[in-house]
Amino acid sequence: MRDNVALVEATRLWREYHLGGEIVEALRGIDLGIEPGEFVALLGRSGSGKSTLLNLLGGLDKPSRGSIRVDGRELAELNKRELSLYRRTTVGFIFQSFNLVTSRRAWENVALPLVFQGVSRFERKKRAHELLERVGLEKRAGHVPSELSGGEQQRVAIARALVNNPKLLLCDEPTGNLDTSTSEQIMELLLESHRAGTTLVMVTHDPDLAEQHTDRTLKMADGQFLSEVPA
Repeated sequence: MRDNVALVEATRLWREYHLGGEIVEALRGIDLGIEPGEFVALLGRSGSGKSTLLNLLGGLDKPSRGSIRVDGRELAELNKRELSLYRRTTVGFIFQSFNLVTSRRAWENVALPLVFQGVSRFERKKRAHELLERVGLEKRAGHVPSELSGGEQQRVAIARALVNNPKLLLCDEPTGNLDTSTSEQIMELLLESHRAGTTLVMVTHDPDLAEQHTDRTLKMADGQFLSEVPA
């Protein structure tokens, strides 16, 4: 049973950027609540505000005004050290571009978040190999990204995102550059994490993907929610 207390609470959330002397309103006073264990899709065209919202949830950016609370913490009030701790312990990120370190082997990429927590090399390697086995890449642990396919690189990125057991997993077009078969494999990995209790927020352009796999779909345009579509 899900907790009654929302994991994510955003109230009158705005994000404005100053570009060339003009103000661009990326988010325009949105309200949002996400319960623990939900899988929510953010659906909309490029420029609708999806990735901006994801960056705010991840503590990579701060709102111009309004409130955004995750796991009881007001993110806008956290200092750099506190935000860094929040990103290391509460959220995991999966990007469309993978963002793997090209010079490091697969297991080292997975283990990288643990380095900043002071986890021993032995324990880092152990946990990384366990996760690579979970995503079906135990035999590729010693390969660098250039020796892996796009789907394999994305699975490494998922393993890295899960290594800290995050409460909130943020996915920015995680299947956007992958073929249909590989996309289905990636979605099954995300659903496995969802079934284990992780809260997921996924940005996508694909309404069929959102409808098939998520609990709720929030449609966005011009920095606002247009509608909400329950599963």
